[in-house]
Amino acid sequence: MATCWVILKAVAKTGIAVPRRFEAGNLYESHLEIPGSTVRGAFVAIFLQQGNNSASIPQWFENPAIRFSPLRPVPMEGEVPEGLAVLPVPRSARSCKYEAGLPEGGHGVYDLLLKVAQPLSKEHEELVCPECHAPIEPLDTPWLLANFATMYGRDYKPDFRLATHVGIGAIGTEEMNLARERRLFSLQCFPAGTEFRGWIAVRDENGEKARERAEALLKAVGFERNTSGQWQLENLRVGRRSSTYGALKVTAWLKDETPWQESHRPFETRWKAYQEQLPEKLSMEKAQENFFFSVTLVTETILLDDFLRPYRVLTSREVERRLGLEEGTVRSLVSFARPCLVSGWNTAHRLPKERDMAIAAGSVFLFSVPRSVDEEKLKGALKRWEEEGIGWRRSEGFGQVLICDPWHLTQSMVSLRWQKSHEEAKVKGLDEKVVSFLQRHEGELKRSGLSSSQLNYLQSYANILDRLYRLKGISDPMKRLKEYLERQDERRLGGWTHRVGDKTLAKALIEMLGLEGDKWDEWDDVVKRLNDFVLAMRVLLEGSKKDEWFNIQEWLEEVGVR
Repeated sequence: MATCWVILKAVAKTGIAVPRRFEAGNLYESHLEIPGSTVRGAFVAIFLQQGNNSASIPQWFENPAIRFSPLRPVPMEGEVPEGLAVLPVPRSARSCKYEAGLPEGGHGVYDLLLKVAQPLSKEHEELVCPECHAPIEPLDTPWLLANFATMYGRDYKPDFRLATHVGIGAIGTEEMNLARERRLFSLQCFPAGTEFRGWIAVRDENGEKARERAEALLKAVGFERNTSGQWQLENLRVGRRSSTYGALKVTAWLKDETPWQESHRPFETRWKAYQEQLPEKLSMEKAQENFFFSVTLVTETILLDDFLRPYRVLTSREVERRLGLEEGTVRSLVSFARPCLVSGWNTAHRLPKERDMAIAAGSVFLFSVPRSVDEEKLKGALKRWEEEGIGWRRSEGFGQVLICDPWHLTQSMVSLRWQKSHEEAKVKGLDEKVVSFLQRHEGELKRSGLSSSQLNYLQSYANILDRLYRLKGISDPMKRLKEYLERQDERRLGGWTHRVGDKTLAKALIEMLGLEGDKWDEWDDVVKRLNDFVLAMRVLLEGSKKDEWFNIQEWLEEVGVR
């Protein structure tokens, strides 16, 4: 069966709030995305407003042949390539404890799928960040934009804002529709202007072509085709709806391949790369006698066994059942997964939805199958998984998978990176003033007692000043940074008052950053210099913990001077 993919691009006309739960006290925590069930419900509302018969709702909106994906946010800062699907960061990803993420946003990302799948070794290798030698931890950014054709990659968190409102009296009470004094609550929301990306997958059914069905669906929910051939919907209401929340403008266009085919390469190319590279990289006995494939959950996936009990991982037996293979054929090599609860709110009935246990988006599984299995049938079945999804509630976007993700074809650092503009790009090497400062005062800095927390606070404060300065919120960031360091010195906080030469560390840092006197350096240079200092201090502190004779000179020579 052929599948037509309706690619959706939505822009928030107002704030978008999709509350998930009370986080603490009066705070409503938001979903990290607009769930597929919410998107589907919004289209149902327009479908009925268009005067369509409610009896045809199951045909269009409760049919596994038509699947509504979540709408996922795109970062508001920086240039973002058009057309890339927003995917979850694989749960096998690890990055620096202090500067997490793909370059130039962080120090780079490891993927552990193939490393963990290898046979156990007597030698224990501890992975550390190659930039600052800090420990590596699971990457906590939820979303990823990647293009393996251009080697572009960016991981990020949603750009949430916090909006506070006065509570309104509940229906049926004396205070109904009245503001309640001193009853405030806060909402996490996506700000106006946020771009979201998603898709609707439409399959052939009852002799009707997928593309024809997709066009009929778009017309039924109020889309109109413009002169460029794209479809537009001026107003889609999602989540919390009011004059200040919930309005999206949606643009759609049709494709005959998956949303990630151009960025992640076609299925056949990915499959071939896995079969050529994995036998050598895994160093397993009889590796050449097996086919290998990974399964990445693009969305949360609900899988139930014969007794309707939920799976917490994708098991080899479940894979065999879904592929029609004999028991014992599929071998599970490694899993990076976690379960999650899927809940929601039924607006029409004003009742909570029934909870389901799902496997979280981003979960990754690696399997092997003997080469005695028919390769063409195996590839055909896995390709159908990508086109049709697996599991329950697929019409709400659950169960979308990606087979043989090229992200995992590495045993070291993932080779993707941000492609920033010339002005934003990081220059290799440390600032000359920072290098000179470290070389002159390495011993004193080791004994300073400056903690990682103090370095984190300093860097966070500088980044906040930088953001406010670029948003025109302040005009004197250098003065404020200087005052911050002077306060640390006056309060005689540990580390900052340690003598470095003839000054305290705080005052020596003011001089090194170029904040002394009336004529200051450019703010951009100050920020880069401060970030270089924090990075070098982390290397010095971490290295000294592991080896009291650690010398930073070798690292400085390796990094270089800009």
